[in-house]
Amino acid sequence: MKSALVIVSVLLAGVALEVTARIVNDNQNQYENNNQWTRLQRGDSSDESAESSLNEYQNNNKFNNFRSNYDSESTFADRSRQINQNDETYFGSSQEVAQQQQQRKSQNQLNTVSRPEGLAKTMVEKIATIQKIVVDHNIADAANVLDAALTVNSNSVKFPKHNFVSFYNTTMKNLENGMLEYLYLNPNMDHVFAQYKFNDIKTVGSFKSNIAHAHSGYYTVILNNVFSNLSTGFYDNNHAVIKAAKFQNADVNIITNDGSETQVFNPAMEQKYLGVLANTVSSEVVKSANKGVLIQIKNEIRKPIVFQMNAARKNTNKLFDLRWQEDQVTMEMNNIGFKNSEELEQATEHLLNSVTFQRKSQDSYRMRYDFAIKNMEWTSALNIVSAGKRTTTDPIQFIIDLINIKFYVEKSAHDKQQLYGKTYTSVEIRGLNYNLKHVKSDLVSYFENDLQRFMELSLESYLQDSLVQELINSSRQY
Repeated sequence: MKSALVIVSVLLAGVALEVTARIVNDNQNQYENNNQWTRLQRGDSSDESAESSLNEYQNNNKFNNFRSNYDSESTFADRSRQINQNDETYFGSSQEVAQQQQQRKSQNQLNTVSRPEGLAKTMVEKIATIQKIVVDHNIADAANVLDAALTVNSNSVKFPKHNFVSFYNTTMKNLENGMLEYLYLNPNMDHVFAQYKFNDIKTVGSFKSNIAHAHSGYYTVILNNVFSNLSTGFYDNNHAVIKAAKFQNADVNIITNDGSETQVFNPAMEQKYLGVLANTVSSEVVKSANKGVLIQIKNEIRKPIVFQMNAARKNTNKLFDLRWQEDQVTMEMNNIGFKNSEELEQATEHLLNSVTFQRKSQDSYRMRYDFAIKNMEWTSALNIVSAGKRTTTDPIQFIIDLINIKFYVEKSAHDKQQLYGKTYTSVEIRGLNYNLKHVKSDLVSYFENDLQRFMELSLESYLQDSLVQELINSSRQY
């Protein structure tokens, strides 16, 4: 009975998920700064299980401590011991965020549901369009753009005493069965990062050598539990980073033409050929950046957000109307947005900062859309009701340096009937400035204590309702 040689390539203590994004703390508010990067890791700490598996491999094979030289950078076990920031660090806990959002919304006693218009409508339309692409092209199985039978170039490995082995007529299979684990697209940083997972990748081919009793034959290599990262530019591949794929172990079976099994080429596998196969996987994955669902999402993100001033799209410069009430305090302000379309276009030139896909389980995933609205300025009166008394201020000039908006859409990979399953939205306002020179003194405290928070909650609720409405309308059109 022939038994395949098991070559341990990487000690896998958990799933190493490399993510090109940096989370930084800013005045205890943990603001995100997309101009910096770090790696988030996800995995468990099952070191004992991994060590046990390694010992089992070693005991059953003649080649103890067998490692693939190409992967000397680090092992999965090493990475799993680093800071364990899982996907919730970047995405936030969906259940917690959704509960908080519903609780805040229930505190508001004003009806905020209205048809989206202006800038808000543009944002939710963009999300609905991308979601349609994601669902139609089944982003959860995006590896299906990879070749089902990939030809691997011939490769020769030299041995001492002028011996050699050449691997040729080689085909790599099963790449199309991979799954997309993570995707991050950031046009502002000109960056795309993705990670694919393959349960197994099978390579078959022939060999010839000048070694006695093993002049020719055929071989099979199965790379198990393979992870391959894609890191390239958003607009082109000129600064793509190609690193060999990582795999847990390799099952190698080499049969000579007389039908006998040989292990004489194990050093060739260890020193070079497994690295060749790992590089072949990663090179093919990098090509996927210009195929299928990824390129369609990139093309949609590239489309400029241009506003046509016509009857079909009124209140173009408007973002939302403030409508919020908590306890005995109510605030209302109309037409929060931009003074004119020119300022709107300049401030929203890079409105959609990033799009992220995160696999949550075998059957579900989450999309995140990050928008940034910069340098918004408008003039409006504010209505305040306190203890049953209504007061309207004179028109006040307002300025907001930055509004960060995050939309989340969760979905089952097998449910194509809807574009979404769960949605939630978060809003953060930075640098709200206004002049209270002509405001009555008894109202100043409301500005200082409640205005920014009320604006965030009101905009968050309005955008959430608008997103759900747009996704429902979009799903009905198809």
